[in-house]
Amino acid sequence: MHTPTPRSPQCSVTRMTEIALPQHANNLGSVFGGQMMAWIDVCAAISAHRYCGRVAVTAAVDSLVFLRPVKLGDIVLLGARVNAAFNSSIEVETVVHVEHPDTQTEELCVRAFLTFVCLDDQGKPLRVPPLLLEDDVSRRRSADATRRRELRLAHRTDGDS
Repeated sequence: MHTPTPRSPQCSVTRMTEIALPQHANNLGSVFGGQMMAWIDVCAAISAHRYCGRVAVTAAVDSLVFLRPVKLGDIVLLGARVNAAFNSSIEVETVVHVEHPDTQTEELCVRAFLTFVCLDDQGKPLRVPPLLLEDDVSRRRSADATRRRELRLAHRTDGDS
């Protein structure tokens, strides 16, 4: 099987900006969790596509933690990047911040780790490019992603329990 050329995590960096509108919010004025998950999935999918150079599909969500609510009218900043590359899958980390233009600050709202599988033209898993680990931060992110993957795979084989 052909081994793709290694790629930098920088090629996967993706940024999106949304505004929390009435159709995104519940009766408490907070963005629906499902809406936030949809934005996260889109941002992470773009990051995965950029990294793989092909369509990649969501295979798993290892962690998605809501740290604070996003309110109606908030400016929502999403950022994603590849943390690790395995055989046919990659881990993409996505973080969500709310921007406060009046104070020029941002506040972390959500952090998520998603696994994507790169697909060939027949919809079969395709080998992904190896990830260049260019610095200590990249090496730590990759090691952490490997541990999350091991835990996910161990749980997958637990059966119905």
